[in-house]
Amino acid sequence: MKFSTIISVLSIFALVGCASGLRQRSINEIPEYGNQPKNPEMLQADQQFLNTVKGKEQQAFDHMMAVGWSFFKRGNIGTAIKRFNQAWLIDSTRYESYWGFAAAEGRLNNFETSKHYYEKALNHGGDTKILNPEYAIVLREQAKAENNSEKLAEADNLFMSEIEAGNEKAACIYAYQLYRDNKKEEACKIMESCPDDKDNLKKACGM
Repeated sequence: MKFSTIISVLSIFALVGCASGLRQRSINEIPEYGNQPKNPEMLQADQQFLNTVKGKEQQAFDHMMAVGWSFFKRGNIGTAIKRFNQAWLIDSTRYESYWGFAAAEGRLNNFETSKHYYEKALNHGGDTKILNPEYAIVLREQAKAENNSEKLAEADNLFMSEIEAGNEKAACIYAYQLYRDNKKEEACKIMESCPDDKDNLKKACGM
């Protein structure tokens, strides 16, 4: 995904955060199908799907991830997870499906599950410059929901360590987070390290 696209996706994720609601989630709307046993019909459907992508697994994986992200950006989290699950079914060794699960569960405010999948994405070789700032968002949102100052400090420290390492994405996201928290002076200082002005923060800061 392009840098600007990631920022856009994460802005949606950080701002909206939709509740999972009371509706029972179907097995294919849960990451990794909930690690639940499947009935013969489901197993047959999986095999038929895998047969259709045989020999073109990489392209099929990338396509499913792209479709999943498109549903994610439209707020259709259940369908996004369905597509991420199909990508995971094709190749469970790639980090991208775990990244998708992590972002989707974050949107559902399932913070512990989201953190689990960010860690899994990192363990499967995911780019820390992309994943660590998003992981920090989850930590911050959870900290604010729980009024937990220790978790908030952990999130802020993760942001700052990424920014100090030259991670421009971390600077953009953290500045936006601070601005949302009415910490304009701190946000504007961090914004100096962000090349992207998609959310017009530089204008708000008088840059």
